[in-house]
Formats: sequence, C-alpha cells, structure tokens
Amino acid sequence: MINLVRSSIFSALLMTSSAGLSFLMFMYLARVLGAAEYGLFASMFALGTIGAISALFGQQTLSMKTLSALADEPDVIPQRRRSLRQSYQVAFSGAAIVVVLLLGVGLGATALGNDMDLRHLVGACALVFPLAMADLIAHQFRAFGAIFWALGPRDIFWRGGIVLACFAAASLPFIFTNALTTVVVLSLSLVVIVSIQAAAMLISNRALLLPRPQSGSVTKMQWRTSMWMWFASLGNMGASLNISGAAMFLPPEQIGAYFAAQKISQLLQLPIIAVNISATPVFARLHKQSDLTGLRNVGQKLAMLISVPLAIGAIVVGLIAPELLGLFDPVFVDASAALTLLAASYLVIGLGGPTRQLMLMSDGERQVVRLTVVSEVIGLILIPILVPPFGIIGAALSACVARLLFTVMSVSWCRKNLSVDTSILSLVPYFSVSKQ
Repeated sequence: MINLVRSSIFSALLMTSSAGLSFLMFMYLARVLGAAEYGLFASMFALGTIGAISALFGQQTLSMKTLSALADEPDVIPQRRRSLRQSYQVAFSGAAIVVVLLLGVGLGATALGNDMDLRHLVGACALVFPLAMADLIAHQFRAFGAIFWALGPRDIFWRGGIVLACFAAASLPFIFTNALTTVVVLSLSLVVIVSIQAAAMLISNRALLLPRPQSGSVTKMQWRTSMWMWFASLGNMGASLNISGAAMFLPPEQIGAYFAAQKISQLLQLPIIAVNISATPVFARLHKQSDLTGLRNVGQKLAMLISVPLAIGAIVVGLIAPELLGLFDPVFVDASAALTLLAASYLVIGLGGPTRQLMLMSDGERQVVRLTVVSEVIGLILIPILVPPFGIIGAALSACVARLLFTVMSVSWCRKNLSVDTSILSLVPYFSVSKQ
C-alpha cells in the first residue's frame, strides 16, 4: 500500500503539471484562434478523440490488464512480446479503418447534396492515429510501472510545446492561422512524441526485437475480451460524444465556450486519474490472486485519497467559474452555469471511486459495457431534448445525468458482485460492504 501511495503521489505531481499545461494549451489556442475558429477546432478535437478511442478496439485497457497480470509470471518475454505486437497491429489497422470511414461518410454526404463542412472530418482524421498511439503506449508504460514515460512525453512535453508555439504565434502567424492548420500542427508534433516513446519502449525491452519463439506456450490474443474492452471504452469518450452531439445544435462560438467549460471541469479529474494510474495494475494483480481483503483495503484508501481534494477543487471551480472562462475568451463567460454543473458531475464520479478500472481488471468488461451504454445512451438522448431550449446548460445537464447514472450503477454492482467498495461509502461504518 505504501508503494501505491508513493506512486499515486508521483502520478499526482505529473498530473498536476499536465493539468496546468492542458489548461494553458487550450486557453492560449482559444486566444489565438478566436471564438468561431476555436469552436471549429473543438469539434475537430472531440471527433478525433472519438475516432482514436474507437481505433484502439480496447487494446489500451487489454494491454494494461495483460501486461500487469504477467508481471509475476516466469518467462514473460514471449507473452509480453506477442501482446505488444498484436496491440500495435490492431491500433494501426483500426486507425486506418476509422479514417477511411470518416472520409467516406463525408464524401458520401457531399455527393448526396448535403452541405457538410469537410474540414471537420479532415481535422478529426489528422488526430486519429497520433491520439490513438499516444494513449496505447501510455497505458503500456503504466503496466510496466514506468509512470514518467507514460505521462511525461505527451502530457508534459507535448502540451508544453504547444503552449510555447502559441506564444510564438504572433511572430509566426502561419502556425495557427485557422482551426485546420492548428490540428495539423498538433498532430505532427504528437507523432514526434509518440515516436520517442516507442523508441524508449524498445530500448527498455530489447527482447521484443528478438525473433518469435519457434516453440513454447505463448498467450494468444484475447479477442473476445478485447471487444468487450472496446465497447467499454465508450465511457472514455463520453465527454467528446457529448460535445459532438451538442455541436449539432449550437453555433461555433457556443461550441467553443462549452468546450472550454469541459476542459476546465476536467481539471477535477486530476486526483481521479492520478490514483487510477497507480491503482489499475494493482487491481489486476489482486484480482488474479483472489485477494478480496486487499481489494477492499485498496478501495477504502483510494476513497480517502480522492474525496477531499476533489471536493475542494469542485467548490473552487464553482466559485470562480466566470473568471476561469474569461481567460479563454470574454464571450465564454456565459458558460459559467454549465461549468458549475460539469464540476459537480466530476465530483460525483470522484466520490464513486475508480469503479470502472476495478471492474475492467476484475473480468467485469461486459458489465462495464452494459452500464456505460445505458448511461451514455440516456445522456445522448437528452441532448436533442435539452440543448435546443437551454443551450449549453442543456448539454451540461445531459452529461451530468450520464455520469451520475454510471457512478451509481457501477458502485452498486461492485458492492454486490465483488464485495468491494471504492466509493466514499466505504469510509462510513454503517454502509461498509464488509458489514453486509
């Protein structure tokens, strides 16, 4: 548990830097692009994120589970090599399929006479491959316990580089002339970062370059598990789905304001992500060892680590919401109520604890999919109902409903089926799962 706390603290330090740089990156991009172009950029980025997660086919989570479970096994090199190679093959193929589908839909719609702005799709396609590979490699480094290599290159150096590029935009105006150019710059720079991470992965695991073994037992690709992991990844694209859905009913300026509110509220994920990074491999190992007491103990400690900083952060964001949005663009201040709602939704997620990670590492992929589909579909259905009359407040409400539903259902499922509680309830003796 001490190692878990230390790892969580180190992750938190990196994530604090990452969150600050992410905030600065999107803030300065808003200032450089202006409200309208920033709204177009937001649409591209959200759709590109959806495409990247779809392209991975669940390989990022499957890799973490497989590599973490292999940590204590003898002669892990053949299994590790096969797992990594297969994950890259799937990611490359998936990215190509997503790009072809996106461009095909756009060209088909245009041929049928629909007035579609193809810049949305071209910009999204430019982001699919680098975002997908960055996420995959980060998860694999996390499984190896290499937290710096998992977070540092993309979350620190890439985002920091974009912030510096924004500073240089005044003297180099061709860098961020419009939304599409901006997306291309982000994409190419991230490809460089991913290439460095891939090289580091090979250097630290030189045995991966050896020929495949001619004999011996080697773990095969868990295609069924991978597919369930893929469906479960819908929850990771929930915010992007919400933005893309709301974009169909909002003008670009309001899309940009709502995107800014989403990015500010996501700062509250800092304690959640920091703990998840360290806890996910631990969940995988403890579940494999059938250590129920260990899982309960970790779940309770995580609830203590997350709850207090998250509550303080949500209160601060709610109090200074107009000032935070004004840093992006003065016209974005109108999204203050939406930002407060989104902050409240992340507070609910944090109080529920890392239930998604626990379920995925405990053979609960199908249940994650079921709960995710139910909650996200309800959230998406609410978008055309709430956004036209209430604007971005309606979009925020739909996101809040989806997150609240998933949190309540996942905590209940973990308590009932795993006898493990990672929520704030685990700290209350009367509601403790061990008392049931």
